[in-house]
Amino acid sequence: MSFEKLLMSLPGHTECACLPLCVDCQSRVDECVSGRTARSEDMKASFGKKEGEYSRLVSKSSNKLLNSLWEKKQIPEEGWSEHTLDLFLSWLSSHDTNNRVDMIPVGAGEREGRVLTPLVQRLHSNLTHGIGRSGNLLEIQPKALGSSMLACLSNEFAKHALHLLGLHAVKSCIVVPLCTGMSLSLCMTSWRRRRPKAKYVIWLRIDQKSSLKSIYHAGFEPIIVEPIRDHDALITNVESVNRIVEQRGEEILCVMTTTSCFAPRSPDNIEAISAICAAHDVPHLVNNAYGLQSEETIRKIAAAHECGRVDAVVQSLDKNFQVPVGGALIAAFKQSHIQAIAQAYPGRASSIPSRDLVLTLLYQGQSGFLEPFNKQKQMFLKMRRKLNSFAENIGECVYDVPENEISLAMTLSTIPPTKQSLFGSVLFARGITGARVVPSNQSKTTIEGCEFINFGSHTAEQHGGYLNVACSIGMTEHELEEFFTRLASSYAKFVRQMAKGDERVGSSARRIQINESFDMEND
Repeated sequence: MSFEKLLMSLPGHTECACLPLCVDCQSRVDECVSGRTARSEDMKASFGKKEGEYSRLVSKSSNKLLNSLWEKKQIPEEGWSEHTLDLFLSWLSSHDTNNRVDMIPVGAGEREGRVLTPLVQRLHSNLTHGIGRSGNLLEIQPKALGSSMLACLSNEFAKHALHLLGLHAVKSCIVVPLCTGMSLSLCMTSWRRRRPKAKYVIWLRIDQKSSLKSIYHAGFEPIIVEPIRDHDALITNVESVNRIVEQRGEEILCVMTTTSCFAPRSPDNIEAISAICAAHDVPHLVNNAYGLQSEETIRKIAAAHECGRVDAVVQSLDKNFQVPVGGALIAAFKQSHIQAIAQAYPGRASSIPSRDLVLTLLYQGQSGFLEPFNKQKQMFLKMRRKLNSFAENIGECVYDVPENEISLAMTLSTIPPTKQSLFGSVLFARGITGARVVPSNQSKTTIEGCEFINFGSHTAEQHGGYLNVACSIGMTEHELEEFFTRLASSYAKFVRQMAKGDERVGSSARRIQINESFDMEND
């Protein structure tokens, strides 16, 4: 406390802030300072052997917890508190050379972890070096031991998480600071040398721009295989894939399958595709963007590995682990597959996705990690029941796509094709995000030179238009109930307005259309 503040705190003193002090004030100041000094000496003397032992116990306990985590490299059974997470980040960052406290570091290189803005430094918890070394994401950076430890933990935690979900045969994982599409591209790039004659990637049509663009980004061209109809579901054309692989042989870099998709698209038959790839020695790349949420998808991936060939499985961090967008998890059943992918990454990488994944899994613990996945299964069944009931009440139906445990599709035959996109915009304006209206039309869309009919519906077939909704991990009971409340009221009002032919309301609704009533790109 400053002298002036000490003076103003004295009882009875108000305006005597100017010097010289009155005799009364001076005596009380002397008395206060003397008392503080005496109390300080008393406090120092009170710290005896017992207090010292407790201090050492706390320090030893903290070190034991952190060292145990590093030795086991597994998600702890019980979640950690935020205070412990802060301690963990400080412990990691203290291992980086630019954060040493025993000496003042002298950086003589071009990259020394220097950060100008204090806020940015705090946001990164002083972990500023990134992960990997130039040309290999799995290599340790000597100047950034703490950041390298973080990267190692994220990869081991990711593998442990997949084992907990049922993918016990996964041997290696790597967390990359890339979106799902760029991660798919990285995998394909790493296989270029193994297949020098390859020009094409067999792409089972899934109307998500990122997966298609990933093929071109890697320097290859897609051979597009349309799905076939099986009752309501769109399923894999296995015979076409087999025929193309037999005809093209070494010209095929890989077959890209997809396990998470919008209904009525069904997850690909990756068991059959893996058997084809094994028989012809062709790599098999699985786009599992948000498929970890589905028990059926987990089962299919495990079965595909058992009966054939799966070279890499790519999944999004934000969609499966509820962390910010910016990272993906690449998993493989052979450690050598991940090492090749890590070596294909040019340069060092941001540690933010690794940090966010590790902190989230530490915060949840094993039981907390599994709980949202179990909850999603229950919520999906409830959403399907309620959507079936709503559809029946308004004269619509819900497509039956039994293998899709995340996405649902309801027909929109009661809304004219010219009004269906408008209905989608109305739902968005009511705060229903993520729902997509796929209108009935025969429009053509060109992406990277490829022409698609009915892009967004995964097929060139004519259909009557439908509404897509999904029950993803993290959805709450309140969200589900509120969704159906808003859906019912929005639909009823929309139908009334159509019946009245209210052009004023129609014009107002058109003004809120967003990007021509939704880009069908996967978020």
